[in-house]
Amino acid sequence: MKLYKSSILVAALLTGFGFTSCDDDDELSYSGKPVANTEMREFLKGKGYQFNEAGNLLMDAKVAETDSLDLSGSKLTDLSDLILFPNLKYVDLSDNGYGPVYDFATLPQNIQGVDLTGNEIYDFEGLVDAKVENDEVKTTILRKLTGLQLPATAKWNVEDLMPFYMQNKAEGNAVNMTMADEKGAMKAYTTWRQIPDEAFAKYLKGIYGSIFSEDGKSIDISKPMQMKEAGSPIDLFWGNSKIVSAEGIEYFVNNPYYKDFAVSITMMTAEPYRLGYLMPGANIKGLVLVNMDTPKGMDLSRATKLAYIGFVGNQSLTSLDLSNTLLMQQSIEDFDQTYMNAFMCISCPSLKQVKFPSNNKGLTVMLQLTDLPSLENLDLGSLVGIQDLALLGLPNCSITYPENLKYKVNAAYKRLDAFTDGGKVEFAVSQDVFDKGETVSFIKKYRDNLKDGYSSYSDYGAIRWSKKI
Repeated sequence: MKLYKSSILVAALLTGFGFTSCDDDDELSYSGKPVANTEMREFLKGKGYQFNEAGNLLMDAKVAETDSLDLSGSKLTDLSDLILFPNLKYVDLSDNGYGPVYDFATLPQNIQGVDLTGNEIYDFEGLVDAKVENDEVKTTILRKLTGLQLPATAKWNVEDLMPFYMQNKAEGNAVNMTMADEKGAMKAYTTWRQIPDEAFAKYLKGIYGSIFSEDGKSIDISKPMQMKEAGSPIDLFWGNSKIVSAEGIEYFVNNPYYKDFAVSITMMTAEPYRLGYLMPGANIKGLVLVNMDTPKGMDLSRATKLAYIGFVGNQSLTSLDLSNTLLMQQSIEDFDQTYMNAFMCISCPSLKQVKFPSNNKGLTVMLQLTDLPSLENLDLGSLVGIQDLALLGLPNCSITYPENLKYKVNAAYKRLDAFTDGGKVEFAVSQDVFDKGETVSFIKKYRDNLKDGYSSYSDYGAIRWSKKI
């Protein structure tokens, strides 16, 4: 008994927790700190682990011998109490409703194997620190693992899993890394991804041939582009009737290790094409998606160079956070001649909220918000200069207009034409927007510096407001 209690003492000290004990060797020993998470405590009770009335875990042979723990379906998010298990090496966290982000920093460091299958996770934080230096991806592994089972949604992740896999391979680390396919079958993780649409694959291979397989059906997401390819835009602005699936564009948009580039795609399909999860990095300068839906979600928090933004016909988009983009955050001299500072959102029926960057410079070339029946509010109060402002089909939207508008942005010459020098902003509205009192007040305030945009936006329901005021 004394020998057994000594092993428990050592285990408890190693985990950073003491335990309470009576002088009699026959008395039971408990963790020095209680398991504060009630859900975790009840789940462990169901697994046969014992606690005292204060919630302290009985540090018995069952705890000492536990090297794996099945937490599948538990929905537990706070796993910090797992540190009480001194020999725990593997946890099954499948089917726990995790996502879209999972942070490995929440797991005690002694855990070396994790099963995350059955969760809808796209972003895997805490695995690596990876960045591009001298055109090479430099990776530091933050979390040492010997086993990692991934859900099917992991295929869309490039930022974390690809460098984790490649760096472990380079260091010769034995990591059993598998990923579920669309049918749930587990397969060895690789950096190859299919581009199933033959026409789309052909188009992409014509731009980025060096990263494609010999048969032209797959790309290697770990391969850098050749110098002549780097930075080339994916521009299907006019669409391509032969392309019926854009699957694979996610691997480009979500790859933060490519040179700065832009993506503009118009799908010609009868119904909007349904994309996978999108998480553009700081290398995406422009993102325009026409007749493309994002049912899995879209995270723009890392898109710090994104200045040219357009979404048309996105049925699933409910909120749009542009806080970290360059929209209205650039000086006029910093505007890109090709991908200028602009935002367009058209026919997105579920969109309720748009959040612009705070404390911005207030300059942009164009804002067009059209056919957004669910949009609740629009704050343009900080806008000081613009070229085109079109607000059409916003029946349920409360609009805060600019308080100090004073420039027409002359995009062609990257110049600000002051109102005092005759600069005029093209302004277009639909009847429902015109009928809002704040719109009439805005027009009256800046009447001499607004040009009626009816002719440019008549197809979107613009009215001749200049005939009414």
